[in-house]
Amino acid sequence: QGNENITWETNTNFNVGAEFDLFKGRLSGSFEYFYRKTTDMLFAFPVAPSMGYSSYYANIGDMRNSGIELNLNAVLLNRKNVQWNFGLNLTHYKNKILKLPEERKTAKTIEGYEGFASGSYFFTEGESLHTFYIPKYAGVKPDTGESMWYTTNPETGAIETTTAYQQATYYTSGNAIADLYGGFNTSIAFFGVDVSASFTYQIGGLAYDSGYAGSMTSPVGTSVGMNMHKDLLNAWTPENPESNIPRLQYNDRYTAAVSDRFLTDASYLNIQNIQVGYTFPHKWTSKFGVHSLRVYLACDNVFYWSYRDGFDPRYSFTGSTNNATYSPIRTISGGITVQF
Repeated sequence: QGNENITWETNTNFNVGAEFDLFKGRLSGSFEYFYRKTTDMLFAFPVAPSMGYSSYYANIGDMRNSGIELNLNAVLLNRKNVQWNFGLNLTHYKNKILKLPEERKTAKTIEGYEGFASGSYFFTEGESLHTFYIPKYAGVKPDTGESMWYTTNPETGAIETTTAYQQATYYTSGNAIADLYGGFNTSIAFFGVDVSASFTYQIGGLAYDSGYAGSMTSPVGTSVGMNMHKDLLNAWTPENPESNIPRLQYNDRYTAAVSDRFLTDASYLNIQNIQVGYTFPHKWTSKFGVHSLRVYLACDNVFYWSYRDGFDPRYSFTGSTNNATYSPIRTISGGITVQF
């Protein structure tokens, strides 16, 4: 049976752009602005398992997605035996909640905003749908090595610190939307040899590094074995009281509790593909009835750089990560292309 209290989302889209070709084709590309407004946005609200289902859908308000896209292609060199091309694309994207019904503003006013919290995110008018809402890490208590978090005193409004995670105040802590997404590529061909490489990148945005958090956790009674990060070698000890990494204490369940300590810059640069090939001269291949013969070697997912070694933020726009998910596998392949 349908739910009469919800309705379909309504999307309004607007795109405008332009293409250009300059310097006799040496520089070409396109520019586009896009705008999408979602009205009566559907959202899944989690509920207690005792309800018999995990969540329910409701219309929570209006949202806007907008941004610009730029594509450039340049012929850097065009000679008889040498050609060199370069391509670049980038996207600048913004997400904003435009309207929330009053009945959905269930949370107390947070930093001057009214809205509601769900999971590790806070939803309020004028901010991104992917705004993190978690405790803020306040470092290590020098005399005991315990983790500390910030808390707002409800009586005075003063910001204080606490070693009791249950008393930590949740704060907005930036959002997952990057400043730029995109890629670039280049290819060079000379005397039958061709070399190409393509890259993808992201600049800005935050992601929660759950893999790092898991490897910085203290062992507990139910542990059956776990990986530990080398950073734990610099954890607090009486001889190392200035460390920003809390003590490694058996059965301390809050050593690596959820906080902005594990929010990490999601910028990255990835070498997506490198390919090298050689096309044999036609005067050679024509002698045995072949129009074109090319041999090549290719490598995909060659390498990537990110803020923290081993951290792969290429999961989603929401900034969530999963330490049980493998990064794309590096593959090396080769082949022969024959045309008759």
